Amino acid sequence: MKIAVIGAGNVGSTLGLAWAKRGHQVVFGVRNPVDDRYMSLASMPNVVVASNHDAVKGTEVVALATPWSATRDAVESCGILEGKTIIDCTNPVSPYFTGLVIGHDTSGAESIAQWANGANVVKAMNQIGFASMDAPNFPGGKPVMFVCGSHGTSKSTVIDLVTELGFEAVDAGNLEIARLLEPLAMLWIHLAVRQGLGREFAFSILRKHSKEQKD
Repeated sequence: MKIAVIGAGNVGSTLGLAWAKRGHQVVFGVRNPVDDRYMSLASMPNVVVASNHDAVKGTEVVALATPWSATRDAVESCGILEGKTIIDCTNPVSPYFTGLVIGHDTSGAESIAQWANGANVVKAMNQIGFASMDAPNFPGGKPVMFVCGSHGTSKSTVIDLVTELGFEAVDAGNLEIARLLEPLAMLWIHLAVRQGLGREFAFSILRKHSKEQKD
């Protein structure tokens, strides 16, 4: 699969390289593709660096991994996104991570769906730190990654991509459920940064009975 990753910071580079290692063709979309800081990315197998507009051409999936303050400009710079699957990995957090700037009766993901008119937005990969996004290894088992979206085929595609990374991908419902997943991400940030829990933890689901037993 050809995947455009918009943003090459910690989250974007981790996700893009993780999918590239698994055989996907990854195009990183950045403001200045010839900047020297992207040379190491461009030298990796299955990876290309391009402008945002060029990155999305011919791609089935576009992963947004930008700071919230830059997200609308990034979406608009991509051009036509109609029919594409957008994985919204962003969180609409305030500059100092003190809270969400959007919430309760809407979400960042729903805003992106408006900006990227005609695209199929799916919320995922926003509920954990970047250091644990590729093959997370926890003694208690696989961490959960909740996924929500209103387009069934796009959501299934994202669930498969999330599962490839090593998560238990759980369908949480339609895109409006991002109103719950973004505060969940804020809780992760609060615990990691303000409560001293550190970044090496993840959320998981514990079941009294296994899936096999239920079946």
